[in-house]
Amino acid sequence: MKNDIAEKLNREFGQDIADERQVVYILVEARKLLEQQGTLKTFPAFNLCSDWAVHPKLDRKGAQLVLSHFDAYEAEYRKSGVTVAEFGLPSLLDFMSHKKFREEFIWAIEPHGVRVDRLAADDFWRAFIQRYSDVVQDCPLEARAHTTRYVNHVTCLAWPQKRANALFPGKHVVQWNWNLKSGAPREKLVCALI
Repeated sequence: MKNDIAEKLNREFGQDIADERQVVYILVEARKLLEQQGTLKTFPAFNLCSDWAVHPKLDRKGAQLVLSHFDAYEAEYRKSGVTVAEFGLPSLLDFMSHKKFREEFIWAIEPHGVRVDRLAADDFWRAFIQRYSDVVQDCPLEARAHTTRYVNHVTCLAWPQKRANALFPGKHVVQWNWNLKSGAPREKLVCALI
């Protein structure tokens, strides 16, 4: 069965990413492979991001950790007006840019005969993240009752490529939004360039 899944993933990675269906299929097959090997939980960023793609909202342990990072940033922003980059929390920056997701995705599946050269290629990864963002944009990471002080939930969306290219040529832009416990959306945009 492991070889069948690796072959399916290799077939998908041989094609350009054109729609959300491909992203969901790839993530589900990769999860199956890692669950069979008993290694899924050793890749927390991949586990969280693949969970996010198949749930209408996510409030599990990994999501709470990410929300705590957004909450810590929000607290500091209220004090000093610092930007996310100036705040300098690597785990938040890695999550927002999907850096850890990509690294763990590659590390997780490569030992099982899956060719990861496409995942390692920036153009393929940008297209993947564009469609991945489309999948999760309406699926918030939700805070549990007392896990955050300010942030209630977080969502992301990818800018249309034409808009992204106009401002950041050659990059994909993922915009991060969060609502506060007061019910108000956060006023300033926070974006990651992929």
